[in-house]
Amino acid sequence: WLKKPFPLARPRAVRRATRRVGSEVHSPRATAMAAVAVPPMKRARANGPVVWWARNDLRLEDNPVLRTAIGEAFTDARKCAHVFVFDPRFLDKSNYGRVTDPNFEKSIKTRRPIDWGNRKCSALRARFWLQCVRDVANGLAAHGRQLVVCHGRPEEVLASLPANSTVVCQQEPVSPEQTDVEDAVERALAQHGGVLRREWGAMSLYHRGDLPFRIEDQMPGSYSGLSAMLGWKDIWTSTERHEWAPPVRECVPAPAAYPEAPAGLEALPGVMPKEMLEDERAALKRLGYSDSEIAEAMAQEIPEGGENAVRAHFAKWIEEKGDSGDTAPMAASWDLPVSETATTDGHDPLQWANLSRPDGWTRVSHYMALGCISAREMYNSTQGRKNHPGVVHRLMWREWHRLNAIHWGRRLYWLQGPGRIERPWTKDPAIVEAWKFGKTGIPYIDACMRELRTTGWLAYKGRKTAGHFLVFDLGVDWRIGAFHYEEVLLDYDVAMNYGNWVTVARVDKPRSWGESEEGAAADHSDLESKLGAEQQNDPTGAYIRRWVPELKDVDDAFIHKPWEMAAEDMQRCKCVLGKDYPVALVQGLKLITENGGDGHPAEAAAKPAAAA
Repeated sequence: WLKKPFPLARPRAVRRATRRVGSEVHSPRATAMAAVAVPPMKRARANGPVVWWARNDLRLEDNPVLRTAIGEAFTDARKCAHVFVFDPRFLDKSNYGRVTDPNFEKSIKTRRPIDWGNRKCSALRARFWLQCVRDVANGLAAHGRQLVVCHGRPEEVLASLPANSTVVCQQEPVSPEQTDVEDAVERALAQHGGVLRREWGAMSLYHRGDLPFRIEDQMPGSYSGLSAMLGWKDIWTSTERHEWAPPVRECVPAPAAYPEAPAGLEALPGVMPKEMLEDERAALKRLGYSDSEIAEAMAQEIPEGGENAVRAHFAKWIEEKGDSGDTAPMAASWDLPVSETATTDGHDPLQWANLSRPDGWTRVSHYMALGCISAREMYNSTQGRKNHPGVVHRLMWREWHRLNAIHWGRRLYWLQGPGRIERPWTKDPAIVEAWKFGKTGIPYIDACMRELRTTGWLAYKGRKTAGHFLVFDLGVDWRIGAFHYEEVLLDYDVAMNYGNWVTVARVDKPRSWGESEEGAAADHSDLESKLGAEQQNDPTGAYIRRWVPELKDVDDAFIHKPWEMAAEDMQRCKCVLGKDYPVALVQGLKLITENGGDGHPAEAAAKPAAAA
C-alpha cells in the first residue's frame, strides 16, 4: 500500500447528489438551473490596491505569494503596495497560551489556569528579524518601491488601507495564533469592501495541492510513513524516488517589474520611518524592549540577516561542504545510524555525525524560519552534490513537523500533547530559573543553556538533551521549556519547536503497551548515558569551559562531573561547589561511558591493527 498514494475519493454526499449524463457529471441542482435562462453575471472589478502582506516569506526570489500580488495588480491595472507588520502580541511578555484569544473563547472548557510566561520574542531575535525585514525593504527600493513597515496589530493596520483593497499573504496554517490573525484581518478588510487572499506559498518543501493525502485526516503516523507516501524509496539511506512521487516544485524568479504604488500609505497606523529601521537601537525601543534588553542584544554578534546574506552563505556552503565528507569518528553515536550510510572512504552523505557536534551543519535554520530562503531552493540547488541526501533528510524532518502542526492543530500545545498523556508535572520557579540560566550544577546542561541564552543558537544534541533533562530528570512541565525556547531561539519556528518538544517529552502519541508514561526518571539512566557520551566526545570539556567559566580550571577528570571532586580538589581548582558553582539539582549521577562508537569506517581505520 505504500507503493502509490491513496486515491482521494469525493465525499459521499457529493457522490449521492450527482448523476452522469453522457461524459459529464451533473448535480440535480445544476441540472435544474440549466433549464432556466440566466444572463451571465459580471463581477465588479475591485478598484482598490493589491497589497503584499509580507510575513514569514521575507525574500523576493522564489516567492510565489509576491508574484501573485504583483500579477493580480498588473492584470487589473491596479496599484500595488508592500506592507510588513510587527505584531506586539508576538514580541511582548505574556503568559503561556494563545495570545490571540486572551479571553479563552477558543479554549477547551477544562483549560487549566496558567500563571507563568515570558516574552514571545527576545530582543536578540527581534534584532535579527529587523535586519531581515530591512533587507526586503532594500530589495524593493532597488526597484523604486517601498516596504511599509508598521508596529501594531495587523487587523488594525491593514484595516486602514484604501477601500476595496485586496491583501495577498502567505497563510500560516501551522500556527493557530497566526490563523487567528488572518481571520481578524479578513473581517477587518471586509468592513470596507476588501478581501484577504491566503496563499500556500513556498514555506514548505511540498505544495499542499501536490500532496497525495489530506493533512487533516489522512496524515501518515510516522516520518518513515510520510516519506513513503511522498514516494521516497528509503529516506534513511538515499534520495531515490518512485516514478509516481509528487514533485518538489521548481523555484520561481523574483519579479522583474513592479506596478505603480498607491500614495498615502505613510499614514498607516504604527509606521516605522526608514531612519528608525536603519537604527537598530531605536527600532528595538519602538518595539517595546527595555534599555537593558537592547544593550544585551546589541553586544552579541549575530549572523547578518536577510535574503542576500543567506544566499551568499548557502552558496559558499555548497561550494565548500556540498561534497565534503565527515571522516571524524564520534566516540558516542547518539543513536544515529552512521554506519548504514557512511562509505568505505569515510564519506557519509547524510552527515549524521554533525548532529552530535555543537557547531551544526548548514546553519540556515534562522533564515528559513523567517522565509529568507525557501526549502525548495535548498533542495534544487544541492541536487547533484554528494551531500544532497543529508539536505533532503533534514528538509523532510522539517516537512514532517509542519504537516503535523497542521494535523494536530491546538492539541500540539496542550500539556497532555497530541497523545493525551497524563503525568504529574512541576513548575517550581527556582528549578525553572536554574535551568533557564544554566545553573543546574550539571556542566553540559549549563553550557547548553548559557550558549542558547547568549547567542540564540543551540545545536540539535544540546536542544534535545537539555529538554529531556528538564522533563524527565526535573519533572518540569514541558511547555515551560518550549515557551522558553520560543523566546530565545534565533531560529524559532513554531512547528519545529513544539513538534520537537512533544516528541522529546513523549506526549506526541499514545505510548505502546508496556511503555512507561511516567514523568521524572527514578534512576536518571538516560541522563547518565547522554552525559557519558558527551564526556567521550569532548574528554577535555572544551565546550563546557567555553560557556561555564567557573569550571575553567577544573581537571579533565572532573569537568563533566564536578560532584566527584574531593574537598582538596575543589580548593586546588578554585571551584567550591555550592559557592563558586551550584550543587547539582540531580544527585548521585554515574556517567555511563560504554556507549560504543558510531560505527563510522574512519573509526576502524584509526585503530591500530591487532597483533598477529
